[in-house]
Amino acid sequence: MVKPSLDLSDKMMRQVAENSPKGLRERITQTVEKPGKRLRSILLFLLSQSNGETKDLERMARAAASVEMLHLASLVHDDVIDRSEFRRGVSSLHHDFGNKIAVLAGDYMLAQSLMFVVNEEDRRIPQSLAKAASALVAGEILEVDLAGNINISFEDYIRVIEGKTASLLVSCAQSGAILAGYDNEIVEACGDLGLNFGIAFQIIDDILDYGIGAEALGKSNFGDLQNGLITLPLLLYFQKNPKEEMEMLVKNATEPNAATLIVEKLKNSNCFEEAKTIACLHLSKATEILEKLPKSHINTLLKDFFEAMTERRN
Repeated sequence: MVKPSLDLSDKMMRQVAENSPKGLRERITQTVEKPGKRLRSILLFLLSQSNGETKDLERMARAAASVEMLHLASLVHDDVIDRSEFRRGVSSLHHDFGNKIAVLAGDYMLAQSLMFVVNEEDRRIPQSLAKAASALVAGEILEVDLAGNINISFEDYIRVIEGKTASLLVSCAQSGAILAGYDNEIVEACGDLGLNFGIAFQIIDDILDYGIGAEALGKSNFGDLQNGLITLPLLLYFQKNPKEEMEMLVKNATEPNAATLIVEKLKNSNCFEEAKTIACLHLSKATEILEKLPKSHINTLLKDFFEAMTERRN
């Protein structure tokens, strides 16, 4: 259903890499050629066709390329902040070329992401993307500020997710709805769909970071723990257990066997199952919003797409 659009957006991104200034070309090409799952693009493309028509393929591809390029830029910067050696199964950009080059490459990709939609005829699309970019940075900053704080609230955790992960999915869903020709009420509803899907996706990602159900994750397990990030399984544990012993383990998460002990305690307290239940509740909210769209095979595909997120392994 989405392959022609994906192929065109991939081609657009490769062209940006190939036309990059000397010194950035190799580095950006390395990043662009690791496209990942492209869930954001898939959501955008499916929603843009959900009214029974295929709209302007180039506009769809440009909107998707813009979001994907912004997402890749954020990952490059993430790896610098987190000192991650791997991304999607291979060496990260900063590991291969150093922090300075990685930051500059990420900056260039951010600028180029906006160029994809600078001439978009419906100004709501670049406005949505710009808002998402701002929210993404705010989410990153909040996550850095909260790192190592075991007393963070559920509300703070969700605020981080809404900025760091869900903001781009909000923009994708809104852009898809705009391209489909829906009115503003449906566009906003699709934004809520993207928000709930993004929250659920990140919760599942946080569970996978503990190695629970993970296969070919493309990055090291326990990265969140070792960077002092308190995610939902731990928040749920602290709600019903004494903090002292777990707090000590979290502070020493880089020590041998510490992460394994943490996982064992979280399993025994059913924290992973409870976290997944919360993710499923958000997916249910996203699915409910689909009822506002025309009944079609696209609608069914989107429901299947959401359901598959709870069973992903990478």
